Amino acid sequence: MTDKLKVLIDTTPLTNANQARGVGTYTRLLAQELEKIPNIKLERLTHKTAQGFKPDVVHYPYFDLFFPTLALRKKAKTVVTIHDLIPLKFPDHYKPGVKGELNWKRQQLSLKTVKKIITDSHASKKDIVELLKIPSEKVEVVYLAGNPEIEKASDPTIKKVRQHYKLPDEYILYVGDINYNKNLVQLIKSLKFIPEKCHLVLFGKNFREQNIVEWDWIKTQISLSDVAQRVHFVNDVTVGDSLTISAIYSGAMCYVQPSLSEGFGLPVLEAMQAKVPVVSTKNSSLVEVGGKNVIYVGELAEEIAEGVKHVMFWSDDERRERVEEAFSWTNSFSWEKAARETARVYQEVAQT
Repeated sequence: MTDKLKVLIDTTPLTNANQARGVGTYTRLLAQELEKIPNIKLERLTHKTAQGFKPDVVHYPYFDLFFPTLALRKKAKTVVTIHDLIPLKFPDHYKPGVKGELNWKRQQLSLKTVKKIITDSHASKKDIVELLKIPSEKVEVVYLAGNPEIEKASDPTIKKVRQHYKLPDEYILYVGDINYNKNLVQLIKSLKFIPEKCHLVLFGKNFREQNIVEWDWIKTQISLSDVAQRVHFVNDVTVGDSLTISAIYSGAMCYVQPSLSEGFGLPVLEAMQAKVPVVSTKNSSLVEVGGKNVIYVGELAEEIAEGVKHVMFWSDDERRERVEEAFSWTNSFSWEKAARETARVYQEVAQT
């Protein structure tokens, strides 16, 4: 194929609440790299120039189970990214409601006419094949990467950000959302088994007072564990403020990913980029993302605490050696690589 392959990517996640979530990061960084590939003519759905654009391939970089995010009638050969199937793995905690059930039937019907599904990990591919009964050959794994702007911050920057957000001198860090699969109740409870000098910083836009059950769980567990003075929320950092985000990562004693399941787990890589040790549960995609560079633990509070205490007692030399090894590991993930492998999927689809 000598002409450029014309690809239309749906960039609506960059115009709504998804822009601050992993879906927004994926859409933004993938599109930026795809635009650099010489044999791809990429058009963004949210641009005025998309009107009249006749693509060879359309890519939906997200798939919501309970909302109609995937067109039933396809105007071109279609690729969709399914990041995970968390709601299907924990159905008791992700109730779709009547409208959601109808949308799910619609989404399943729409999936039948998709040419290829891209997903973030082999763990997610396994779920897609088993739970959605999709043929394995229809699903392609393309690993993501951390935000390349996240890096180890300087000591003066860490100090400045710590003072601005009134962060403690010693803290473990969690970055992300507050959904059930994040297992935050056990993370908060783990503070009971960690020396009192160590606090917990919970970083994400949803760590604020709101009338949802997930926030009630957080408040209740803080009270039950009697750790209100040791839990700190940061919820007002803008998506593009990489300097502040880097400093919050860099200032942590360690990063903790306590999830019950993840489609990928971007903060694990970003913590490694900031040269911070990572403690993570050993399940789903987290083993793929962390490799041999993570302290793996169980999903209960006592087990999480043991992992954290293990890192606390590293010598300076051991800590330095471990974070450098983990930093090197992050070089095997890049958005340039993700875009190149995604473009290969486009080419395959266009030629079928």
